Amino acid sequence: MKTLRAAASRPARTETVAGVCVLTSQARAAAEAAAARPGLRGWRARLAISSDDHRRATAARRAEDLGRDGFDRSLATLTDRGYRGPGGGRAGVVAATPEWRATTVQVAGLWPFAVGASAPTVGTPVGAHYITGAPVHFDPMSWFLKGFITAPIAFVLALNGFGKSSLIRRMVTGAVAAGETVLCMGDTKPDYRDLVERLGGHVVDVGYGHGTLNPLDVGALGAVVQRLTDPDQRRQVTARVEAGQVNIVAGLIELVRGSRVADYEEVLIAAGLRELYSPAGGFSYDNPPLLSDLLEVISGGAERLRQFAEEDDEPTYRASTKTLRRSLRALVEGPFGAIFNGPTTTRLDLASPAVCVDVSRIPEGDTKLLAAVLMVCWSEGFGAVAAAHALADAGLARPHTFEVVMDEIWRVLGVGAFMVDRVDALTRLNRGLGTGLIMCSHTIKDLAAFDSPAAQAKALGFFERARAKLVGPVGPEEIDRIRNAVGITDTEKLLVTSWAAPRPPSDDDLDPTRRETPPGTGCFLLKTGEAAEPGIPFRMMFTPTERDADVHNTNRRFDNLPAVGEASR
Repeated sequence: MKTLRAAASRPARTETVAGVCVLTSQARAAAEAAAARPGLRGWRARLAISSDDHRRATAARRAEDLGRDGFDRSLATLTDRGYRGPGGGRAGVVAATPEWRATTVQVAGLWPFAVGASAPTVGTPVGAHYITGAPVHFDPMSWFLKGFITAPIAFVLALNGFGKSSLIRRMVTGAVAAGETVLCMGDTKPDYRDLVERLGGHVVDVGYGHGTLNPLDVGALGAVVQRLTDPDQRRQVTARVEAGQVNIVAGLIELVRGSRVADYEEVLIAAGLRELYSPAGGFSYDNPPLLSDLLEVISGGAERLRQFAEEDDEPTYRASTKTLRRSLRALVEGPFGAIFNGPTTTRLDLASPAVCVDVSRIPEGDTKLLAAVLMVCWSEGFGAVAAAHALADAGLARPHTFEVVMDEIWRVLGVGAFMVDRVDALTRLNRGLGTGLIMCSHTIKDLAAFDSPAAQAKALGFFERARAKLVGPVGPEEIDRIRNAVGITDTEKLLVTSWAAPRPPSDDDLDPTRRETPPGTGCFLLKTGEAAEPGIPFRMMFTPTERDADVHNTNRRFDNLPAVGEASR
């Protein structure tokens, strides 16, 4: 009680001036007297005087402002629950913020990322996210090894001139950097020759007067047979070699004939090959026969071949094999003979980082020959891959992965429905071969341009089995066809079709110094599932190194043309 009375009788040390707490005159005089003393007490007094000087200056400014316009600008006291005092908003209880949970489809207006999924930094950098600008990485093998997709197959689909081949070239560069061997089996323009040469790869020329391909040359797959010590492995590889030869000869005959090869004809082809590789035939994997040799054996009609044909005498045998012999004669003596009836000029070198088979010297109008060359190239490429894995399984080489580019797949499928089965056999077993596969076409209609519903279903299976689909600029009808195979949201549909819509031309475009790229060039939508989940839209951009190397320039024929208006002068 005495302490409370003493505190009540003690004079106040502070007072409020214009809302600011300052020292009273008595307290300030005491502080000034104490400031002259040495030691800690004097230092504390000097500090109190300095602080009081600042408070008095603030009070003077406020008093001046208050006298000028009559408004009180003193601030309310801020606490952890708001401002306290007149005009404040102090809350006694702070309520929790309400929360709701829903899917992105239900709350699309609140969720800011309605277009575009996340873009993991796994694989080859292919561009920048179209919405967020974040880097987008992708290649089929890296995403398969990471578990993002169930098979290393990608299908690139877009109209011509919007950068399909440029995107594939970027993935090829990333695959080589990752230690894979890239096989561009059948470069028709060529789109990949310059890049493969820049990467230190191997280029094989095929065409009239520019090299030949022997379909009966077993290539790398036959070369490994002598190196295998396990009898079971040798038997398996030998059986695969024979099956591959029969398959490729039958495919060439179907191209020439325009119809399927009969079952007994395939048996005769296999029997003829066994005769050629027998001691009496004199051929081996190192010295393979030609198509003309196969024709000669089948035409000769040895006793064993007549047994396979189930014919009792030579006249009936020759009558039953006449169609097959005519087809083989067309292969040997016709236009195909200039390409296929000769020893292979240059064999594939899988020790190089990339291989490109350049078939651009085959005339554009010769569809059958081009399709035949592509089919033989793909068969030889997959055979070389199987040979590398056979050596790895035997412990004679290190394990290796490959990336196969099947560009312009529409050229082969456009020959006829019977080619679907041939391509289908090449594309189903890529996981067992440790091979990534990149297919490319302009429109999904190329995969359905057959009268047979069964052929249409198989061809569309190429697109459906691709676990990663990269859809570039296409039209509204095309995107509707794509939606039958993969979920595309309405927003993504508008986005993709807008890429394919060029802006209206204007007089500014007549400036010869200006040559702008169409707005949708390099834009793609990456989809990795069938559900209607957001994909990854991105825009591919060339690096300075790529521009300097000029590997993406497929318009060189137009580079040195005169400007608009100069050609008529």
